[in-house]
Amino acid sequence: MRETIAFIGGGNMANSLIGGLIAGGHPPQRLLVVDPADERRAALAREYQVAVAERLQDSELVPDVWVLAVKPQVMQTVVRALPAPPPLVISVAAGIGADTLAQWLAGPTALVRCMPNTPALVGAGASALYAHGELSADQRRTAQTLMESAGLAVWVESEADMDAVTATSGSGPAYFFAFMEAMQ
Repeated sequence: MRETIAFIGGGNMANSLIGGLIAGGHPPQRLLVVDPADERRAALAREYQVAVAERLQDSELVPDVWVLAVKPQVMQTVVRALPAPPPLVISVAAGIGADTLAQWLAGPTALVRCMPNTPALVGAGASALYAHGELSADQRRTAQTLMESAGLAVWVESEADMDAVTATSGSGPAYFFAFMEAMQ
């Protein structure tokens, strides 16, 4: 995978995916982080040597893929401020359905909704991926490779399956850690 990827939001999940991609050989000069926080942009540029911008329109890089990695409560505002989307958009935001995201985007695009879990922050996560509409084999491979940079990635056939995955993968690690703590 050598696409130019723009991370819209530079928080923990974006940081994890960026680190995993670079460790897997993705060129950092083909990664862009768009984030309003000066300190966060500076830290990501320093740590990974990736391009950073306060707004997507401020960057010279033209992304092939957007990864929407902002908090769900600001997603609509952020997405509606973006220019026409690239051929592939991947969302890692919890609780926002693919139909809703598709409505907010400024043009037609292939859309993948992902639900990673907390262990993804250390490269040991599990993510469910759901394809909204038709995706090419290359777009599926791109989304899978991106999410596998933080652990296991599995496609689900129905968006309704995302709820079960969210409940299991979101709570499962917490129960495991509570069990381990009790064992100590």
